Amino acid sequence: MSGGKLETTARAATPPGPREPRLSLVFYHRDGAKSVVPTPGAPITVGRAWPADVIIEDRSVSREHARFVLSADGMVSFEDLGSTNGTTLNGTRVARGMLRAGDELRLGDVSAALHVLSSAAGVHGMPGYDAMLRLLEEEITRARTFGRPVALVMVGAAAPQHALPTWAPALLDRLRPVDRAAVYSADAALVVLPESTRADAESLATSVTAAVPVLRWGAACFPEDGTTADELVAAARRAMMGGGARQAPPQVGPALVMGERMRPVWDMVERVATSNLPVLVLGETGAGKEVVARALHERSARRDGPRRSVNCAAIPPTLVESVLFGHEKGAFTGADRSTKGLFEQAHTGTLLLDEVGELPAAAQAALLRVLETKTLVRVGGDRDVVVDVRVVAATHRDLEHMCHAGAFRWDLYYRLHSVTIELPPLRDRVDEIPRLAEVFLREACRDNGRAVRGFDPAALRALVQWRWPGNVRELRNVVERAVVVARGDVVTAEDLPERVRQAVVAGPAPSSKGSSIAGRPPSGNVAGGTMSPPPPHDAPRSEPPVTGADPAVDYKERLRREMQRYESQLIVDALARASGNVTAAAQALKIPVRTLTHKMQQLGIKKRHDAT
Repeated sequence: MSGGKLETTARAATPPGPREPRLSLVFYHRDGAKSVVPTPGAPITVGRAWPADVIIEDRSVSREHARFVLSADGMVSFEDLGSTNGTTLNGTRVARGMLRAGDELRLGDVSAALHVLSSAAGVHGMPGYDAMLRLLEEEITRARTFGRPVALVMVGAAAPQHALPTWAPALLDRLRPVDRAAVYSADAALVVLPESTRADAESLATSVTAAVPVLRWGAACFPEDGTTADELVAAARRAMMGGGARQAPPQVGPALVMGERMRPVWDMVERVATSNLPVLVLGETGAGKEVVARALHERSARRDGPRRSVNCAAIPPTLVESVLFGHEKGAFTGADRSTKGLFEQAHTGTLLLDEVGELPAAAQAALLRVLETKTLVRVGGDRDVVVDVRVVAATHRDLEHMCHAGAFRWDLYYRLHSVTIELPPLRDRVDEIPRLAEVFLREACRDNGRAVRGFDPAALRALVQWRWPGNVRELRNVVERAVVVARGDVVTAEDLPERVRQAVVAGPAPSSKGSSIAGRPPSGNVAGGTMSPPPPHDAPRSEPPVTGADPAVDYKERLRREMQRYESQLIVDALARASGNVTAAAQALKIPVRTLTHKMQQLGIKKRHDAT
């Protein structure tokens, strides 16, 4: 992996003059990074609000925190302007000093670094976590639409003293122009690699860690490690932490999520677990379908047998039957030995077929035969293999609708849904959110060596009020990152991603009954709490702030949605006038057919529209 510098949304303007700048000041904060090119003799003030020249919306930064000046001989001096949380240079609090390339300067909790630019380099900042998730979701949609690969790499310091500013240039210099990097935390970054395989991701990561040995990395690829942004982020982080991207994520047991809406679900699990009937589990992505499959296995007579699972959407269509049913030696190019498929591996146990609606027609027919006859034939084989497997199928798709459309077999559908369990989304299980968040917080503290005790009222209110489109998996990712970036011993609203922070609205905090709050230890009885008053403008880190919605961000979000709605209407109208003909609609819109197809996938527009 090699190529040009990273292109991102944050770009500082190049000062006028015939000569390209050689130095850049970059400020890394929890929501991304900002960069500025200093002009000799012109002071640059950094702070949280106007009249600062560089505004960083971080509560640990004072309104006017520090001033930087580039001298004529290329030296950068800085001066603390009486800030509340101070300025530190390489770990020592100072009032003024000189900043050199390789130094780490901190303004409160914001890291600053001096970057030396090459003659061809631009000046770039790095977007934050929310922007990266949006970008990753777009790349996944593109990859799914056109059948192309995409990889995600998480790079982080093996020790906390190696902050992001000290090694970010080495990472950015090794990216292609199409790659995108973003800030995950003070010592970790995420990189999206479009059109890249696992080998490409490993090549990049190896190159970066060879240049900066204090780093560690983990890679995840679509679709084999996940088919959503939350799945890929979780897989990449597990791999970086040493768990391996393909290792199953930790599970949450039924006793920990026994909310009002989930009681009927677990009652059904208890009733059908001892049978051998296939079970169809319906629910949105990330709602906990694999948790149900695990519970069915552990409560059955098969609990001592093997348990296997596979995401059918992650298997290349040409390999589905080989993965599920195995193959004989010589069955296809590269089949140098006979291999058991997942059904044989799960003999006397349970097999979860996640996203079963993605199976191609040939695999659906073979699966139906196995369910009915309890035998299979390996690819390239000519003998029946007897298997004793309890199948749990899961999907977020409407299988009945797919049957009407001819995309799924009616006979297989009837066979699978003899027992159906439907999981409600997390937004309909609000009473579970505080308890789930507490469980995830304890796990994140254990895995990351942190001692975070709980959530302050504003953070807990944001968690409860967010809609959680990624369900339980998204909640786990949000809590884990909050634990990693938390400045104190409680998670505050500022530790949450921007999209979740905006869920905070005026009103009372959620009931403390069954919830985790600031001051409550990770174990023991739940205690009540009260909302603390807002902190002063320059709040020291020891006082967890309570934040509300940012009207500016609300405006941006409304504008984005209105633009999407307008774009959707244009496409729908064009399709209607073309009687559903995509090629004709693309010609009318004067865009390539491929672009229109991608837009339809991204905006969720169906292909067929009746003419008006």
